[in-house]
Amino acid sequence: MTERRRPATSLPGIGGKDETPIRLLQWASVIRRALQQRLSEGLADPRFQGLVSIVSVEVSPDEQRALVRVSVSPADRGRLAVSALRSAAAHLRHVVRDESALRHVPRLDFILDESGHRQMTVEQAIAEGLRREGIVPAPDLGGRASDDDGSDQGSEAISDQADHT
Repeated sequence: MTERRRPATSLPGIGGKDETPIRLLQWASVIRRALQQRLSEGLADPRFQGLVSIVSVEVSPDEQRALVRVSVSPADRGRLAVSALRSAAAHLRHVVRDESALRHVPRLDFILDESGHRQMTVEQAIAEGLRREGIVPAPDLGGRASDDDGSDQGSEAISDQADHT
């Protein structure tokens, strides 16, 4: 007897693997929404401070673990907030189960994702370097070059160009 194959139900490139089954992506989405809702209400732990947002949730193929990447602002509160989340992981797992239709909720592993903070720091450094070199106007000028009397220097340059054509 030949084995029947099911149609492919996966998307390429998710979670560092070539393919992730749709079921795991759906679980991750449900877990993320339930956790974000609960975290927006806060935790009783005093270590849980700042703005905590869930960057991503990745469910393991065996459905036993979920890796939850969180971002914390301000950045100096990140490690404390993650330790509070790790302490509350069992409670949060029950919250996810109660607020979703999942019968089995994987073990929640929380890690700090600092990629957003690093990206912002790099972007600020680039913008500052460009301002120092005079390539980008300072933010208070609103992108327009004007002299002290408030007249627009750009219109003079345009009229000069028009005279030479």
